[in-house]
Amino acid sequence: MIFIFGLAIPSPATVNEIPLGKNPAVVYEGWAAKEGGVESLLAANQDAVKQSPKYPPVRTDHPGKRKQVPQDPEKRCPKWEAALADYGLFPIETWSYIAWRESGCRLKAQNATWDANGNMTYHLNKDKSYDTGLLQINSSWRSRVAEVCGDWAIENRMQGLKTLDCNLKFARWLMEHSEGGLSNWRM
Repeated sequence: MIFIFGLAIPSPATVNEIPLGKNPAVVYEGWAAKEGGVESLLAANQDAVKQSPKYPPVRTDHPGKRKQVPQDPEKRCPKWEAALADYGLFPIETWSYIAWRESGCRLKAQNATWDANGNMTYHLNKDKSYDTGLLQINSSWRSRVAEVCGDWAIENRMQGLKTLDCNLKFARWLMEHSEGGLSNWRM
């Protein structure tokens, strides 16, 4: 683990993202080691991107009023861009930048920690809510996440949002149903 400003960032050897096709309700540490290591995990995630559903483009909002997305290609998540397109999240550059800015391209990112008794020991948000997954969906959307992804998604501190399918599906739901649109990500 690498710690930056109180956030625990897994090293490549500890990444344990769950690809689509596995039971998303089963989330546990050490998945990569049990399933063949990091190389196997990376290959499985590429398969997950290939298997992602194809949705029509989601509505965009306020095209002239958005913050500019930096042109720096280092501020993107190219490995997730095919999945963003499959879920209809356009423009790809905007969503790829959001994923980079919000989670550092990490599917399992969460901006809070808890102790062994379940007490929150660190939170980034002033209101003690927390953000989870690639696009950092806020815990205030808990009941809606359950509607969109299923009850399993909100168990164990919103673990379902750490799957590609649920995270992108809910981002799409926000764009289609939330008045905030991209402003949910301050864009």
